[in-house]
Amino acid sequence: MAAGAIEIHHHDSALGAWDVAMRRPHPALRQHVAQLWHGAGQVSYERDRILPQARSYLLINLGPPQYLFLPGPPELRIVFDDIWFSGLHEGPIETSAPHGSVLLGVAFSASGAAALLPWSQAELANRTGPLLDLVGPGALSLRERLLNTASVAQRLDLVEDWLLDTCITGRSVHPLVHWTLARLNQSGGRVRAEELAREAGCSRKYLGNLVGRAVGLPPKSLARIYRFQHALAQIGVARDWALLAADCGYYDQSHLIRDFQQFSGMPPAAFARSAQPDPGSVVVR
Repeated sequence: MAAGAIEIHHHDSALGAWDVAMRRPHPALRQHVAQLWHGAGQVSYERDRILPQARSYLLINLGPPQYLFLPGPPELRIVFDDIWFSGLHEGPIETSAPHGSVLLGVAFSASGAAALLPWSQAELANRTGPLLDLVGPGALSLRERLLNTASVAQRLDLVEDWLLDTCITGRSVHPLVHWTLARLNQSGGRVRAEELAREAGCSRKYLGNLVGRAVGLPPKSLARIYRFQHALAQIGVARDWALLAADCGYYDQSHLIRDFQQFSGMPPAAFARSAQPDPGSVVVR
């Protein structure tokens, strides 16, 4: 298999120093896989929050233990030191990597995991945890092969080959699911569930159940995530929150604030003052 070109992004700032290698997936995977990446380095902050996106993730830890925090009381700290899956989420995921990080990730499109992987995405929504729980000890064999491979390019090759050999099964996702996700993405989450159902020529309940079974979240929840991501893209230059709310399709400023509280754990003004290691996360400590 011919490997695609790898882009290396180096970061060095007060937040830490790390390198991220990214590569477009094989053409046979591109409808389902948004990104393959390999990151390594050290951060200087204590914790960050991974923000919701219309994506799910396969995460393979190839370095020191990292930690996932579940809110309490009492708060729970869960060790991440092997291979995990993270479904679509309606809230942030709080993590830390105090000892450094070597992480290989596969970002699936909103419907990608449903098309490639044999597990119910409805059951995995709002969950992040060990892949071992889903498929047994065989899940660790891929990680062992990766640990015995030094080259970043070869590690990406191994994961890509695993996806092609193990996951291309001919499983299909209903065309209405793809259509719904495309409409939500193109509109930045502005299209309402009632309008989607009317355009699709079916009931809102039918469409909601169809999409929810396939990707884990119903159209209304997905619309909120797409709308939040659209607002994130503008928050760096926007300071008139009412104007931002109107531009992104929120009913009013308070609607915008509620969604920011749910998806990032903070109001937009506090978010705008916070450091971001990348567009998909925010430092909280």
